[in-house]
Amino acid sequence: MTLARTARKEDRLELRLQPAQRRLLDDAAEASAMSTSAFVLTHATAAAQNIVADRTHFVLPAGRWDAFVELLEREPRPMDGLAAFLARPSVLRDE
Repeated sequence: MTLARTARKEDRLELRLQPAQRRLLDDAAEASAMSTSAFVLTHATAAAQNIVADRTHFVLPAGRWDAFVELLEREPRPMDGLAAFLARPSVLRDE
């Protein structure tokens, strides 16, 4: 009988919680038959994957997909004022 070896987890993440938040996580973990750490890691990882996927993957109905591809394949057109707009300092930068 061979036991599968799992990669050792070496990185840590610490959280500061309100007591009510901790109780909620503990209760949800228990209801899911998981440790609190496993519950938090599983659900935080799934949420992170969804957020990243929203920024990297999207699905359109066939007709809209075709229109989207047509727009991507068009020759670029100059946009009046775009260069001037992009040259302005950003409100998001501290200068």
